[in-house]
Amino acid sequence: MFEKISFIKPDIPFDKNKFYAPMFRKKFVLSETVKSAKLNICGLGYAYVWLNGKKITQDLFTAPVSNYSKTLWYNTYDVTNLLNKGENILAVICGCGWYNEGIESAWDYDKAKWRDNPKFIMRLDVNGSTAVKSDSTWKCSIDSPATYNQLRCGEHFDSRLYAENWTEYNFDDSKWSAAAEDNTPPKGAFRPCECEPIRECGVLPAKAMYKSGDDKYVFDIGQNISGYIRLHTNQTGGDKIIIRYAEEINEDYSLQLNDMEKYYPSSPFQTDEFICCGKDFVWSPIFVYHGFRYIEISGIKNPSLNDVSGVFVHQAVKTRTGFECSDERINKLFKAGQNATLSNLFYMPTDCPTREKLGWANDAQSSTEQMLINFETERVFEKWLTDIHDAMREDGALPGIIPTAGWGYHWGNGPVSDGVLFEIPYRLYLHTGNKKPLTDSIPYFKRYLDYLDTQEDKDGNLNFGLDDWAAPDNDDKVDSVFINALLKIKFIRILLLAQELDGMNTDETKLKEQYAVRRVKEKYLTNGRCSVNKQTAAAMLIYFDIYDDFELLKKQLKELVEQKNFHHDCGMVGLRYLYRALSKCDLQEYAYKIITAEGFPSYINWLNNGATTLYERWNMTESKNHHMYSHFMAWLMTDIIGIQPDNTNGYRIDIKPYFVKELSYVRGYYSTEYGRITVEWKRENGAVNLCVEVPQNVNATYNGQKLRTGENKFIIKEQI
Repeated sequence: MFEKISFIKPDIPFDKNKFYAPMFRKKFVLSETVKSAKLNICGLGYAYVWLNGKKITQDLFTAPVSNYSKTLWYNTYDVTNLLNKGENILAVICGCGWYNEGIESAWDYDKAKWRDNPKFIMRLDVNGSTAVKSDSTWKCSIDSPATYNQLRCGEHFDSRLYAENWTEYNFDDSKWSAAAEDNTPPKGAFRPCECEPIRECGVLPAKAMYKSGDDKYVFDIGQNISGYIRLHTNQTGGDKIIIRYAEEINEDYSLQLNDMEKYYPSSPFQTDEFICCGKDFVWSPIFVYHGFRYIEISGIKNPSLNDVSGVFVHQAVKTRTGFECSDERINKLFKAGQNATLSNLFYMPTDCPTREKLGWANDAQSSTEQMLINFETERVFEKWLTDIHDAMREDGALPGIIPTAGWGYHWGNGPVSDGVLFEIPYRLYLHTGNKKPLTDSIPYFKRYLDYLDTQEDKDGNLNFGLDDWAAPDNDDKVDSVFINALLKIKFIRILLLAQELDGMNTDETKLKEQYAVRRVKEKYLTNGRCSVNKQTAAAMLIYFDIYDDFELLKKQLKELVEQKNFHHDCGMVGLRYLYRALSKCDLQEYAYKIITAEGFPSYINWLNNGATTLYERWNMTESKNHHMYSHFMAWLMTDIIGIQPDNTNGYRIDIKPYFVKELSYVRGYYSTEYGRITVEWKRENGAVNLCVEVPQNVNATYNGQKLRTGENKFIIKEQI
């Protein structure tokens, strides 16, 4: 794609404490009529492109994040309609992104070996031939209005430096310097980015404004989101406006940062700055995003609600499902789960849009199934699976955050995190029928399982990595030894499936699976019950079908839920398996009671305290926008709505709703390539009226009965 083409950057030495947003321009002439034109670009960290004064795309934060030493993602755009026969002008502005993070933090991106001034590589093909490429004939200036940009802190913008026509042909760039060709670019392989772009996906006008202190105003947009401000100003040139973001406020309207700012001791947390130019200006940052519901602005004069909006920014994936029921709490909770999921889709599933913005693998292992059921995230996960493969070291070790600049191989990893290597291709296969991600991962599966063998202690235990993370009672949670033993069995089984699909010999893998199961039974099952008397442990054994007596283990799990008065005592690992295990035990009512429980710990406690997204902690500290507890969304769709897609042997959907006693009606849909399949059930006159609407070309069944295209109605008599 970019053979014999160079990255270009400012012709200045790299200063690790300077965070430029350099601008570039290239004039060129086309001698023939444009019939077709494609522009290919990779910006490090980010690059935005204008052609003849018009942005070529609404995509944000390109190029996608990666380990730049392994993969360089590039984007391709059709620009046929933006070119002229004759004179043309290309303009590019670059930002630091993940490529040049210089802020000291716990995750060591400031120590990345690839750090350098922002740069880009480009090839413009017109009518099948290369018309423009990135080289030293481009002009460059570091005096852009974006005077500072750091993705996890903020952007500073001086509107006095902004020239509205800088992307147009007649702009005077005579004082600009020649761009420098980069002789030591990152060594990653170029790969086309085929997943959905990040876009502005919604604008939320401010709903309320509060005065905080002498010159501070706090705006409430009513919803916790990922994104940034849209600010309208008209103030004296040189006036500085400081913009801070937070998910909560205190009673005096000051921002409540929940102690997250401590991770950035040398830089203001979630803070943008804007310098006025003396005339009307509407501004949003382009190199940073934040997590927030509240926006504090100081230095603004006589503001009104119309001056401020929040822009919801995330990958523009389509929502695949809908859910509603007679319990408004569940409707709000499902919406909160949707918001939390979307707020964390940024070319990887991030942990949160505030503190870290990192691809924490443990969070994703808990949420992958839910995300694939409820959103069209296949291409997001396919992209991230490449990043996961890139992150694996020769010895098979994986980091807790992916991509990484080097941090995470010694903390935050282990099977609870590393399991995304197996979970993602497995779920992609189940949801799409595409076996390629599974079979292509076989060498990585084997290398990782070999690595686990090297991590066993003298007793054969895997005592490393995360445990049942963020459990309500952190002093009494299931340890990593038990969890890792169960997850290793899961990993071996997924390898076995991949080998079967690839036509490989599976004898050795089957023996490993049998040995691992036998060892777990010997260690953890006593007289049919689990010796680790916790919900997480019993649920995982049931989920993975590891027991001597199912009824005894079912009874144990039932008792454990009752002892907690129908509250969970699981962390993120256990909660991922608890609802599914309860359904296998025909205890769907118990699962529903846990989801709708009041008090601590519970989802409803979050809602009662104003949540519009899902939280990181049951005690409501730290991040207020996490997706790791979102698995209930998958369970509601597959077990209460009852839509269960199976694409492993042709396209089929089984309808298996459970009619929860506490609900009087439920309605939901699942979008297929042929249209929506809709399920609705209502209680009326001692019966449940079930209606399933099936689009044409969809093979759907209910109780073994093939459903016809259109409406299918059933009446199910209930026993009193």
